[in-house]
Amino acid sequence: MNFELNETQKNIKKVMAAFFSAEILPGAAAFDACSREEAAAAMRSGMKKLGAAGYLNLLLEDDLVGQCVAGEEAARACPATFVSAMSSATAFGVPVKRFGAPAQQEKYLPGVATGDVIGGLACTESDAGSDLSGIRTTATKNGAHWVLNGSKYLVSNAPIADALLVLAWTDRAAGLDRGLTFFIVEKNAKGLAVGEPLETMGLRGVLVSELVLTDCELPEDAVLGRQTGLGHGQYLHVMEYVKIALSAMSVGLGVACMEDSTAYAKSRKAFGKPIGLFEGVGAKLATMFTANDLGRMLTHRAAGAMAQQDPESPVLTACAKLFTSESVNEIADLAMQVHGGHGYLKGTTIERFYRDARYAVIAYGTSEMQRAAIARDSLDKFKS
Repeated sequence: MNFELNETQKNIKKVMAAFFSAEILPGAAAFDACSREEAAAAMRSGMKKLGAAGYLNLLLEDDLVGQCVAGEEAARACPATFVSAMSSATAFGVPVKRFGAPAQQEKYLPGVATGDVIGGLACTESDAGSDLSGIRTTATKNGAHWVLNGSKYLVSNAPIADALLVLAWTDRAAGLDRGLTFFIVEKNAKGLAVGEPLETMGLRGVLVSELVLTDCELPEDAVLGRQTGLGHGQYLHVMEYVKIALSAMSVGLGVACMEDSTAYAKSRKAFGKPIGLFEGVGAKLATMFTANDLGRMLTHRAAGAMAQQDPESPVLTACAKLFTSESVNEIADLAMQVHGGHGYLKGTTIERFYRDARYAVIAYGTSEMQRAAIARDSLDKFKS
């Protein structure tokens, strides 16, 4: 396997690194201190910057390794901006592109690419996370309309979204394979209520809230792709893209932790010399570098396999998500140790990274879920 980036991908890295450093990094820390209203306005503005830079359009294209390269730079600058963009362009835009009817693609994708339309994915409920069979939201046909009832929980981008993909039962008796359907629900839909933004530990620039659908009336053409019963398969498909994206995020955040720790280890002195020259500190920096490099290679391998429709792709995405998410938490812990008491202070960069990293092992399939998927794959291969 060739681990070298091609010329296009090298240019993506160069251009995106310069853009995120100049336009997004300076405002990253402000998300922790500002109000939810200010965060919403800043994120909307940021999304338009991402659109103008071509980042959001890149997330809708087919170069998955290029997406990882750009995503790493995005997360390195501001993990919250990365997650909000992923929620719009990857979690909402990709399924519309892959499965949407032509009219749906024409209506939403140009705006998603420019940042003028912000999307989101609404699947999780208070009693249903990875277990989609626990979903209670229903959609019932009533003449020329669909009527949705239920609620969704922890929906990223909900307070700023123009449109959301909502997963609901259209035929519970048909089971997961044929009973779930995605609906495109616009922010002004009758019967849709968006809750107040929830306070999160990390990634405070990502606006998260609950949705309540009470006799929410939608037109017939709100069904993703105009065909019911395909929601489960579509969900599994888009989760592969999301896991790749989150792997790139973990690598980018890990690199940011390493860079900040390296700079601190060079400037901070103890016993007459920079602390980076002490073996214990240097070993931590070496561990960070190694984990980031391994995570990047595993992420790019999974992205390449997915692009080539390799049958090993699902297990590789699970491996990438598992390794990188757990690695970035270890890296953030090591970075905190390098910074000592300074890192423990509220408002420092490492304190923010430490909180942000926790998201990676929880979101879109916990580490336990990834291990279960990898184990099932191994057991299926080696059945006696």
